[in-house]
Amino acid sequence: MYKQALDTLIKNNNIPKSLMLYGECNFFRSYYLEKIASIFGQKDEMLRFYFDEYDFKSAKNFISQSSLFGDKNILIIKSEKNIPKKELDTLVGFCHSNENSYFLFEYFGDDKRAKEIAKVFSKKVSADFVRFFKPYHSEAINLLQNFAKKIELTVERSALEHLYLLQNEELPLCFEELKKLKVLDKSITVSDIDRYSFSLGVSSQEKIIEDFFRKKDIKESIKEFLELSGANEVFVVNAIENHLTTLFMFYIYISAYGSFDARAILGYPLPPQIAKKRADQSIRIKLPAYKKLFEELTKAELKLKTDSIMDKSSYLFSTLIKLQTFL
Repeated sequence: MYKQALDTLIKNNNIPKSLMLYGECNFFRSYYLEKIASIFGQKDEMLRFYFDEYDFKSAKNFISQSSLFGDKNILIIKSEKNIPKKELDTLVGFCHSNENSYFLFEYFGDDKRAKEIAKVFSKKVSADFVRFFKPYHSEAINLLQNFAKKIELTVERSALEHLYLLQNEELPLCFEELKKLKVLDKSITVSDIDRYSFSLGVSSQEKIIEDFFRKKDIKESIKEFLELSGANEVFVVNAIENHLTTLFMFYIYISAYGSFDARAILGYPLPPQIAKKRADQSIRIKLPAYKKLFEELTKAELKLKTDSIMDKSSYLFSTLIKLQTFL
């Protein structure tokens, strides 16, 4: 089924006990998984497996439990790998026969493979599957409007449309930008988007940061970025420091659990390809290097803010070259 049919099931309180969510829209997959999970039960009744964390024996033991007190067993698996059909059959079967058990499977893999996996989620066993597609442009803008209203941010519809295009139509990235714009404490216009939010294009903040961590020459890109965006050298230092903080959070989580989950790390989901990129970047940097990078970035920020005489552009470039030697 598709999103509209799922909305109807949710409205009628008739959600299947086992549900597979897949498709090209990362936002809708994650949004509906969390929404349905909260309908099924409480957080302390859930067992989550992210990517390589999945263990069939643990999942089976959890989902097969019975309770004298009406407690629920809500199994949530997020994976881009193919789980054996026999294992999925078992998990779905336990939910079908166990009144208190539920299963949500968010699949990040190929849609062709997903169609085969979806056959396990048959209505005969109180299961079903949902395929999500990228939202229509007007639907995406409406979602952004609703989010802006939720965080009490006044923003022109034209500004939302501009932001959506600048962020390559990635809703999670747009949501994060809106949260940042909230601090301006004003009605947001298209010009505000141009000034404070940056696209994923050639001279974008994201591209500069990516090239910095790949130890590429970013002098010309930064010059162009500063000229077009109206930002200053401190902004560039802060942007790199924020990105480094994100990488360090991924590094700590991976060190502790051996895998990564953007929502658990950041509090919000990332598109799978971006999350994987952050994870790969994070583990390429050694712990002592993180310490040096944070120290030098803090020194650079302080000097740029307090020394009014020096050539700030030249200082920024020399600092970034020094920082790249730590990578």
